[in-house]
Amino acid sequence: YQQPYDADPKDPTAQAGVINTRGKSNPAQSESQLKIALSGQPESPALNLALGNLYAAQGRWSEAQQAYFNAYSADPENPDLIFNLAVSLDHLRQTKLAAQYYATALRAASGARAGSFDPAQVRNRLLELQP
Repeated sequence: YQQPYDADPKDPTAQAGVINTRGKSNPAQSESQLKIALSGQPESPALNLALGNLYAAQGRWSEAQQAYFNAYSADPENPDLIFNLAVSLDHLRQTKLAAQYYATALRAASGARAGSFDPAQVRNRLLELQP
């Protein structure tokens, strides 16, 4: 991520990658940097995803859910963003919504954009969530 960031420091994907790479050692600083970057690019899926991932790693699922929802809103066809939103809802015990988003992620991943998640695991989770 450093080379693309050096070429264009305002590229949100490069920013998110660099901040995430550095963030493992100082999550508070990474959170601050992501929020600053988002203030200039609030609809950036990459920056919202990075913030959601940071919150999820800390078990801050409510905040992660909001960041993932912001990322999804900016790129609603991205299966990975939909999946992350589903996982956050699952952790918040909003199982009905989580199931809806898991199903949506599977549909999105079967289209032009493949997801990086395992569809079989998502299908199994959907079965577990059924009443």
